[in-house]
Amino acid sequence: MWDVERVVRCSGARVTSVPAPFAKDLCGYRDHGKPNTSDKTKSDSVALGFALFDALGVRRDTPGQDETGLPFAQRVAADLAARLSASGHGLLVAPEGVVNTFQQYRHVGALADIAVEPSAAYEKAWRRLTAEARKRVIAPPAAVTRLEQLIEDVERATSAEVEARQTALAEIGTESLLKLDVAVAQDQRPRLPELEIGLSLNWSLRTDRAQDCRSQGAKLSALRRGRMPHFAAVTMEPRPYMLNLLGGGSGDVDCVYHLHLPALQAAVDDVYGRKTDRTSQRIVAVFNRLVEQRRVRDYDELVAHAERL
Repeated sequence: MWDVERVVRCSGARVTSVPAPFAKDLCGYRDHGKPNTSDKTKSDSVALGFALFDALGVRRDTPGQDETGLPFAQRVAADLAARLSASGHGLLVAPEGVVNTFQQYRHVGALADIAVEPSAAYEKAWRRLTAEARKRVIAPPAAVTRLEQLIEDVERATSAEVEARQTALAEIGTESLLKLDVAVAQDQRPRLPELEIGLSLNWSLRTDRAQDCRSQGAKLSALRRGRMPHFAAVTMEPRPYMLNLLGGGSGDVDCVYHLHLPALQAAVDDVYGRKTDRTSQRIVAVFNRLVEQRRVRDYDELVAHAERL
């Protein structure tokens, strides 16, 4: 086992960090005997998963949870909340934060609240008004005809407005509200909380998951009214090229926080460090670049960022 608790030197890179204290607790092996961070169909993912778990000291008989998403989010939220509370911060930490519950995004989804049909109160008042008018206007015939024409005009105009709203909402379309796996916000009652940190959590990565996270970051930037929150991904993914898909410089994601970067460095060194083929050297180079450019950071930097708020 490597000494990875504080400092690891590997493949030319050096990282000093305090990894997530709960990282090892979520690690284990699935029924097929492969790490629960790994894509069982990808040999490199499996090899890096084994090396990562060995660096962490995860026993080979440790069972791994099939469902890692919710436990992962709960542990991150609980850890951040405990640390921020201990340091005297008044920040709010919550799993599954819907963006329109925060000040910068309070307008998001507002169209979904628009009623297409007239309200029940309007309908009731209109029925009372027309009934009262018909009681009062009973003669001469021309006045009755005029009243009925006015009632018909109002009802026709109301129907036209309903149809126009239906058409407009159909053209705009509906989209599910953006949700953050973990949100850190500044309490500023009576106003809505100000979103300070938004996190997308993926225990492991696939191409579609990486793309979803980047799309989320782009939407947060485009939809905001005010300051952009710090948006980042948190993961235990061991493959450098998957980390590069997410944090390689698109700008949609500020950075990727790894739960245990020192152990990952040890794993990359173990699997690729002594190989001389071009593919292995490229993987090591990509990983080193991600770390040196701080596109991939250790979990403790996330905690430090939150504590500075």
